[in-house]
Amino acid sequence: MTVLSSQTSGLSPSYHCEEGFLELLKKIHMEAGWDFRHYKKNSLKRRISLRLSAHNISSYNDYHSVLDSNPQEYARLLSTITIKVSEFFREPKVFDLLRELITPFFSSDEGLRAWSCACAHGEEAYSLGILLADSFGEEKLGNVRIFATDIDEGAIDIARKGVYREEYLQNLNYGIRERNFIRSEGGYRVKYGLRNLVRFGRLDIVRDAPISKMDIILCRNLLIYFEKELQNRVLEKLNFALKPGGFLVLGRTESLPASLSSRYKEVRGKSRVYRRVS
Repeated sequence: MTVLSSQTSGLSPSYHCEEGFLELLKKIHMEAGWDFRHYKKNSLKRRISLRLSAHNISSYNDYHSVLDSNPQEYARLLSTITIKVSEFFREPKVFDLLRELITPFFSSDEGLRAWSCACAHGEEAYSLGILLADSFGEEKLGNVRIFATDIDEGAIDIARKGVYREEYLQNLNYGIRERNFIRSEGGYRVKYGLRNLVRFGRLDIVRDAPISKMDIILCRNLLIYFEKELQNRVLEKLNFALKPGGFLVLGRTESLPASLSSRYKEVRGKSRVYRRVS
């Protein structure tokens, strides 16, 4: 990602005003309800700079006026800040490990409840659905529930439609494509049975209460955008949402804080798949 600077983008030094940046975050929080005040600042500034550049303006104060005159800009800003980087079966070894771990759930009358937190455009949630359908068999899917949430309503709309260009399916072999997708204008559409398995909804994990009684939670590559304090707060929420014995899946560069380390055991070395033991 290219970092914009005043030399390369024509932005004046007023763009870098820390007070103006903090006032903008306060405005976003007050007007739209999104609390970015504990996101990592440098990353956040880079993302916001893209919106300033799009409007050919050079200061946070100027951007206040844009937001006031065009409320739809808030949605564009949110989409820019919340980076959508995902793919089907991203990091396949993680899903291979999950396939092993869910075996005991096959004979359970309670079924299985899973949550893809910060699901972006839905690839992760549908990947989990494909894995569970293949593992459980259609006759047992009635006891399977997959919840998928994101702060960005626009991303959720795309996920619900379940239409992806062919290049997004490059990790899927022919058999998986045939069983779970049909050709559609614009690419491939997720078949009804798989779409019906996943319940998408908007949820801001920073502000909202988590979904509860989960057997599996995937929250991968979200915490890297948070400052340490916010990381810990979100992980406490996920811990509350997860049943004892359940599995928490984090991104490759993410880990649990010391305050939770005694309650979890990493299933396999550096897998970032943790089992809640207490």
